[in-house]
This record gives sequence, C-alpha cells and structure tokens, in this order.
Amino acid sequence: MLAGCSSSPDATPPASPASASASAPTPSSTPTARPTATATSTSAFCLDLSTFQVGVVAFQADVGAAIEGQPLDFKELRRKAALIADIGEGMRPSAPPDIAEEFRTVLKAIETSASRLKTGAKARDVVDPVYGEENRSAFDAVDNYDCGTAGG
Repeated sequence: MLAGCSSSPDATPPASPASASASAPTPSSTPTARPTATATSTSAFCLDLSTFQVGVVAFQADVGAAIEGQPLDFKELRRKAALIADIGEGMRPSAPPDIAEEFRTVLKAIETSASRLKTGAKARDVVDPVYGEENRSAFDAVDNYDCGTAGG
C-alpha cells in the first residue's frame, strides 16, 4: 500500500494498488533487509548505553590524572559521577542479563570513587575503584558492550 501527500494542486494521484505491487520489489530481491528492533535494543539501557559509556570514559580519564600526580577537580568529578549515576539508574531496570552484573559493578565503583573525593584523600583511594584489578573486567565489559550484537 502506498501513501503520499502533496500540497500541490496538480499533484499526480498515487499509482493504483495493482500497478504498485507490480513494480514493488519482493523481499527476496531487496539487497539487505533491516533487522527488526527488539525490546532489548530499544530498552532504556540500550538507548542510553553510548552516552553512559562516554561518561564513564570521561570520568576515568579525569580520575586517571591522579595517577600522574595531577590535581583533581573534585567538583567536576562529583558532577560527572552524579550524571553517570542518574543515567545509570534509568538504565538499570532494563540492563540485559548478560551485562547487568558488570553494569552494577561499574556504577558502584564510580559511586565509591566519587565518595572518596575529599580533601586529604589519597589518590589511590579515588583511583582504585575505577582502575583497580578488582573492577577492571567490569569496566572493559561495559565499555565494549554493544546492544546490536548482544545475545540478551
């Protein structure tokens, strides 16, 4: 079925259904078919994943400055952590089972790191939750997760 609209008074009427079906390509003749959107790929988790990943990478980069002895901007890091937490809380209920645990670990690590942003805190206290071996695989999993190829 074809539909169209035009504000032009001399617009040509749409082709009849018989002629439209004669010229319409059949599904087998189309070169590539678009995948149908699934509940997973349109979930809040998948819709916000790239934004979340960018936020996490930005937070990691800023925290990583402490490794090189650079001063940390506590206010800015807390702001970024709050944004990540806000986005993450909206994503949490629809996190696919194959990434949900790692996702929660990343959220917790960023929360922990941000809570340690205090005058007199040691750099290690802020850096370890984000870069420490204990959470490294969770950060890698979330950073590399792709809803389009995920099995959940």
